Amino acid sequence: MPKIVDKKAMRREIIKASLKAFLKYGFHKTTINQIAQEAKIAKGTFYLYFSSKEILISAITSLHFKKLRDEFIAKEYFQTLDELFLYIGNALLISEEESKFIPIFFEAFGSQFSSKLFMAEYKKLFDDIGCFYEENFELLIQNNQISKKINPDTLGRVLVSMIDGIVLHRGFFRIDETQYSKMVEDAIALFKVGLCK
Repeated sequence: MPKIVDKKAMRREIIKASLKAFLKYGFHKTTINQIAQEAKIAKGTFYLYFSSKEILISAITSLHFKKLRDEFIAKEYFQTLDELFLYIGNALLISEEESKFIPIFFEAFGSQFSSKLFMAEYKKLFDDIGCFYEENFELLIQNNQISKKINPDTLGRVLVSMIDGIVLHRGFFRIDETQYSKMVEDAIALFKVGLCK
């Protein structure tokens, strides 16, 4: 009787193994053989799930974008400024392990930044996150939580830019956990001051 394989689980395992291989060897130097070895599968098995390294990267991108949406867009709006920034602060506290993949992401996708399709997806991700915060800022204005003088649209995008910059600093500059936590805390405190009446 043939072995029954959970195809979704196998795809996840190959993706996980590929990320480990990228960390070990660098994205461009990593071969399909190395990914297969890391996943403890035959090279042919890799090709049953991903027809090329580019298709694998596309799958990783989709997962990464979904993860960012899930982490930074809450299921519902926050009624107070403190609740909102507690959520953002928790979402920003990425682990050292997660931060190691940030340079790999840019190595893997550096050439994609000239692709209109990729940039449209990338822009949409940040537009969606910015829109969530814009709408939440509008609610907080109605709830008299923040100043009516602010422009929610602009502030939503500024907040997304701040979030992006802080996360990139963690990954590119290998900022240790204590210093990074303090950066997150100080950035949130500074942002909150600008929103208060």
